[in-house]
Amino acid sequence: MYHEERREKVIEELKSSGVSTIIVWTIHIDEKGNLNFNAEFPLVENGVYVGDQTHPHFASDMANLKAAPTGIQRIEFGLAAWGSQTYTHIKNLYESEGLGDNSTLYKNFKALQQAIPSIDAFNNDDEVTYDVESAVAFTKMLAGMGYKNAIVPYKNKSFWKSLVEQVNKEYPGNIDRNYLQCYAGGRWNDPCADSWDFGIKMIPGLWGGPNGISAKKVGDEFSDWREDCHIDGGFLWDYENFALTPAVEDYINALRGELQ
Repeated sequence: MYHEERREKVIEELKSSGVSTIIVWTIHIDEKGNLNFNAEFPLVENGVYVGDQTHPHFASDMANLKAAPTGIQRIEFGLAAWGSQTYTHIKNLYESEGLGDNSTLYKNFKALQQAIPSIDAFNNDDEVTYDVESAVAFTKMLAGMGYKNAIVPYKNKSFWKSLVEQVNKEYPGNIDRNYLQCYAGGRWNDPCADSWDFGIKMIPGLWGGPNGISAKKVGDEFSDWREDCHIDGGFLWDYENFALTPAVEDYINALRGELQ
């Protein structure tokens, strides 16, 4: 969520926290191809960036996250989420008009890119549609625009494997991170399982804060994974639940294996 009244404190906390990547949650795409931020406010409509009409500081806040001094090197925007029809709308638009330079989705993402050039990557959280053909085409569109891509699966290994293989065949290394959900519907997922190895970085995630598990439990889980296999970091869902509290430092130390 995006809270205008405390945005400066949140930004400074994130910049000094030691995290290297921020996943900004999330963009929804409607049936017309317009982009909305987490059902909170419109971002792009009909090829025009309109996010500043609701939150005039939104674009500059994203840039500020990577402005020195900061540990943040990469900003990703989520795409879809549980229950979102985003990828169904992408599929329909792909089938009706394609994803070329004159398509609705291309024009809208180009407007977003021009308005918020600090976005480095998009994070695919399709939990509804799982259509390989349109997802591959859409991800290739983003790759052609210069974006990196990542995935955040919790099930349907075959879909994600196909997506990674097909995109990276044409754009080597473009989908570069697997943020495997190991909470909620993915709570039984094992990041050490060969079936989740798609030849890209494995970055498992857990749910922190009052609705999730303790920092100590996070530390224990990551300690076990590091002993059992190679992982390339970790992520937490979701920061909003414990922002601006001492828990931020505890959870980050837990991910690093440095919890006291």
